[in-house]
Amino acid sequence: MKKKNKFQSVLYLLHMKKTLLFCAVLFAAGCSSEFTTKENESEDEKKTAIQKSQELFISGSMHDIKGHYAEAILEYQEALKFNPSAGIHYALGKNYLKLSKLVPALSHSKSAVKLESDHVEYNFLLATVYENARMKDSAAVVYEKIISLDSTNYQAYYNLAEIYEQSRPMKALSLYKSLLDLTGPEWSVLIKIAELNERFGNIDETISTVEELVALDPSNLELQKLLIESYIKAQEFEKALNLTEETLTLFPDDISLREFKGQALIRSDRWDEGAKEYIKLVESDTIPFESKVRIATAFMAESTQDTSLLDLTSTLLQTISKDTTDWQISAFQGEIEIQKGNDSAAVDHFKDAAKLAKWNLQVWNRLGILLFESQRFDEAKETMKEAVQNFPNDFVINLILGLTLSQDNSHQEALVALKNAMKINPTDLTALHAYGYTLNQLDKKDEAIIFLNKALEISPENVQILSSLGLIYDSQENFNKSDSVYLLALSIDSTDALIQNNYAYSLAERGIKLDEALALAENAIEADPKSSSYLDTIGWVYYKLNKFEEAKGYIEKAIEQDSTNGTLMDHLGDVLIELGLKTEAVKMWEEALKLNSKLIEINEKIQRAKSE
Repeated sequence: MKKKNKFQSVLYLLHMKKTLLFCAVLFAAGCSSEFTTKENESEDEKKTAIQKSQELFISGSMHDIKGHYAEAILEYQEALKFNPSAGIHYALGKNYLKLSKLVPALSHSKSAVKLESDHVEYNFLLATVYENARMKDSAAVVYEKIISLDSTNYQAYYNLAEIYEQSRPMKALSLYKSLLDLTGPEWSVLIKIAELNERFGNIDETISTVEELVALDPSNLELQKLLIESYIKAQEFEKALNLTEETLTLFPDDISLREFKGQALIRSDRWDEGAKEYIKLVESDTIPFESKVRIATAFMAESTQDTSLLDLTSTLLQTISKDTTDWQISAFQGEIEIQKGNDSAAVDHFKDAAKLAKWNLQVWNRLGILLFESQRFDEAKETMKEAVQNFPNDFVINLILGLTLSQDNSHQEALVALKNAMKINPTDLTALHAYGYTLNQLDKKDEAIIFLNKALEISPENVQILSSLGLIYDSQENFNKSDSVYLLALSIDSTDALIQNNYAYSLAERGIKLDEALALAENAIEADPKSSSYLDTIGWVYYKLNKFEEAKGYIEKAIEQDSTNGTLMDHLGDVLIELGLKTEAVKMWEEALKLNSKLIEINEKIQRAKSE
C-alpha cells in the first residue's frame, strides 16, 4: 500500500476512525436516511432491517477501531444485506484497501460513489484505491472532481500534483503553487516545487523556493547544499561562497561543502584558491578513497572541456596515487597524459592500469589503440596477444591485433585476427579494408578485391581503400581498372600524395605519360620529401625519361631513408649501368639479392654485366 505523506498522517487516520464512530452513533440514534429498503416490506420489517443493519455496522466499527479488519468486513457484509447503503460500501472499501485486496476495495468504492457521487470522502477513497492499483489516470480524474467539490482539499491537490509530476510536470508545478497559496510556506510542498524547478532548469525560482525552505529549517544541511549548488548554477559565486563558509562552521568535515567551495572558486576564476581546496580534500586521510575518485572524475570531466585544468587535474591524481595503486587513478593519469600529448607517459599509466585490472576490457582497448597509434607495433602485438586470451570475442582487441600483426608482416596470423573482428562487426570499414589488404599480401588478390569493394560500398569516396584497390589491379596488370581507380581517387582528393605516387609509378613502369607521371611524383615529394617510396618513384620516372643523373640522386636519397630495401638497390643498379658504372651497378644488384632473394631476375643482370 502506498506510504502516506504528510497530509496522510496520523491525524488523518484518527479522523477516519472518528468518522466511523460518528456514523455508528448516528445509526444507533436512528438516522436511517442513508439506508434503502424493499418496497414490499412492511413498516415493521423495514425498522427491523434498519435496526439489524445498524447493530452490525456498529459491531464492524468496533472491530475496525481495534484493527481487526477482516472481522469488521464480515460484519459490514452482513449489514449490507439488510441495507445496501453508500456508507457501508465505503466502510468495506476502506477495510479491503487496508488488507491490500484491491479488487473488492475498488468495487465497493465505486458503489459508494455511485450512490452518493458528490461525497468527498467516498471519492477520496476511490481515488486512493485507483492509485494503489497503479491506475494513475483514473485516480487523477477523481482527484480533479474532489477539488471541484472542495477547493480547499489540500490532500487532493497534493496527490494530484504527485501523479502529474511525471506525465504533466508543468501542471504539477501549478498545482503545488496553488496548494502553497492555501497552506502558506509548507515544507513538503516547497521541496516539491524546488525539485520541479530544478528539473526545468528554473534556477532563479529554485533559489527563491529553497531560500524559503532554509528559512523554515536553517540547520538542514541538505537544503544548504541545494541552495549553494543553485547559487553556483546561477553563477552567483559570492553568495555560494558566503553560504558555504557559514555552513562549514557547523559542518567542517563535510566533503561536499569543500567541493562546492572549490567549484565556486574555480568557476569565479580564482584557480589557485580553488586548487588548494581540492588538494586539501585529496590529501586528507579522513576522506574515503571513493570520494577522492569522485573528485578526480569530476576534474577529468571538466578538463576535457577546459584544457587549462589539465595540470591541476594531473597534480590531484599524483596526490591521490601516493596512497593507492587503484587502476582507476592510473587510467585517469593516462587520459590526462594523452590530452597533454605525452603518449609515452600515457602508455606507462595504462600498462599499470591493465596490470591492476586485467578484467577491465576498456583499459585493454585504450592501451592497444594507444600503442598502435604511437607506432609501438611490437608492444601492441604482444599486449593484444595477451588481451585476446581474456577477451576472445572483443572487436577492438581482434582488430588491433590484426593490424599490428600486419605491420609485422605476419599476414597469416593477421588474417585470423581480422577475420574474427569481421565476424563480430561485419560492417566495420577499418576491418574490411585491413582484411582486404592482408589477403592481397597473401597473394589472394581476387578475395581481396571482394572485401575492398564491400568497404567501398560503405564509404565510396574513401581514398585509402581506392589506393589499395588500385595497387591490386595494377599488380594484375589490369591497367584499365587500376587507372580508373587512381583517377577516381584523384577526382575525390587531387592532393593525396600516396595516390599520386602510386599512379606515377604505374605509368613509369609502363613507360607511358611520363610527363604526367613526373608531375604527379613531384607533388608527392613536395608533400613528403623524406619518403623513400616517393623518392624512388620520382627517381624511377627520371630513369624512364633517360635522365639518369637526376634518377641517381633521388634513388640514393631513398636508400639513405631505407637501406634495407632490395628494390631500391636494384633500381640504383639499373641507373648506374646506364651511367657506365658497371662495377658499382653489380655491387648494388648483389646487395639487393642479399636483402631480397626473391628478386631472381637480378641474377641475369649481374651475369650479363660481367660477360660484357
